[in-house]
Order: sequence, then C-alpha cells, then structure tokens
Amino acid sequence: MILNFPIEMPTPGTDSTSAPPVRERLFRMGEASWGGGERERWVRALLLAMLVHGGIAGVTAVGLTRPSTPREATPEEPELVFMHFAPPPPPAASATATRAVQPERVKSRPRTPTPRPVFPRVIPQETLPEKPVETPPEPAVSEPEPAAEQAPAQELAMDSAGVGNTVAGVLGGVLEGREGGLVGATGGALELKQVASAPRVLQQVKPQYPRSARSDGIEGLVLVRVIIGVDGRIEPGSTRVVRSVPALDAAAVSAVSQWSFSPALGRQGRPVRVIVEIPVQFSLK
Repeated sequence: MILNFPIEMPTPGTDSTSAPPVRERLFRMGEASWGGGERERWVRALLLAMLVHGGIAGVTAVGLTRPSTPREATPEEPELVFMHFAPPPPPAASATATRAVQPERVKSRPRTPTPRPVFPRVIPQETLPEKPVETPPEPAVSEPEPAAEQAPAQELAMDSAGVGNTVAGVLGGVLEGREGGLVGATGGALELKQVASAPRVLQQVKPQYPRSARSDGIEGLVLVRVIIGVDGRIEPGSTRVVRSVPALDAAAVSAVSQWSFSPALGRQGRPVRVIVEIPVQFSLK
C-alpha cells in the first residue's frame, strides 16, 4: 500500500492563508480536500488497509488449500548397460596335459535289431514202409536170356506223340508164384519192374475234349489204371480212375480203352499181363 503525501508549495501571487495547511490534508483519499476530521481519516485508512490485507490473506489461503493436481508418473526408461567380461584365465599346464591324455568317449549308436528270417516249419510226411512181395526163387534156366530181357523195364514207352506219353506209376503182383497167373484174374498181373520187356504203344486214340468242360475252362490230369493182356489189348472192365477230374474222367477212360500195345514179355520170354497207369492231360492251350 502506497500513501501519497503531497506537499504543495505556495505559488507566488497566491495567498498562503487561503489554502489549508499540509498536515490537515494528510490521508485524504477519496474525498474532497476540505472537510472531515483527522480521526475519521485514520479510521478509513485503517479499514482500507485491513481489507486489503484480508484479501491478500484470503487469496493466499485459497491457493494453499487447493489440492495440487498429481503429475502423471513418467515411466523411467531402462538404462542400457554394456557389460564386458574379462577373458577366462589360461588353463593350468597340468589340467591341459590331463585332458590331452584322456581319450574322448565316442557315443555308441544304438544297434538296430536285425530281424531273423522266419522259415516255414516243414512237417515231415510219414511214409508207410512198403511190404516186400515174397517171390519164390525161380528155377535155374540153362539157356541165358538176352541182356535186354534181364534188365527190368521201369516205364512204358509211347511211340506216338500226344496225350499221355509217360507212365505215372505201376501196381501189380504175382499169383501162385507163376508169371501171368490165371487168365482174366486181376491179381495175376505183374508190375512193370517184374517184366523183362515193357509193352509199347501200337495205336493211340486222342480223347475228345468235352464241350461243357471247354466252355467252363476246365483243365487237368486224369490218371487211368489199366491191365494190358497177353494179346496187347486192354482187358474190359479193368480200367480204373486213380486221379479224377469229374468233367474229364469219361473222355479219358473212353480214349484209353481203345489203345493197343505190344504184349509185355516175362523173364522167360513169354507174354504176360501187366498193370500200368496212363496219364491223360487235358489242356486248352
């Protein structure tokens, strides 16, 4: 607060008695220069000073009591730190020598098991022992037989090519110890290995392929057992199918029954009856 105390100097030509003294005009603020007592002026000045000081104090108090706005916390940026590691100290001489002496262990790879081969189990087939045929000794013959007749024939020779040109097997026997046995008896026929000369094919009839079997694509081997008589012909009623193909059996029997052979010769050079098995093959190729 600034209080002005104007001091007026008397100008020449004016009356000094007309102007009030300076002390009377002190603290005259906001009123005429003339009138009012000095006490009243002091009171007004005091009130004005109190108002001014009170306003200042109020403004200060309001400013102090106003809550301060919290500043937003700024996240601190991470500091970038560079770290330098010191190099490791050199290894001792003893440790280096120990490591050099110890060999490195080689990791062994796991062995893959090798599968063992599996072989099918073979079941041995039981073979029945053949019963030897008791043959009484033959009387000695003074005249020696030819060498060709002494060797037993093992198979039936087929002169003409075609169906059934080999013999699959032979069965037979000797009746009452005589070659040939009784005429017309099945048991009197011999085996091929018991004769000196095997029969040979003179006439061969090829079988007729059945139409039903041909249309159905049926193929196979029919094995026919027959008895060749002393005249070289197949004895009636002696044919028997050993290995059967139902659709082809009748054709095979019909064809084989018409074959003719040279008679088999015994060890004494006489014709004998012999049992043979003739295979007849049917093929569409």
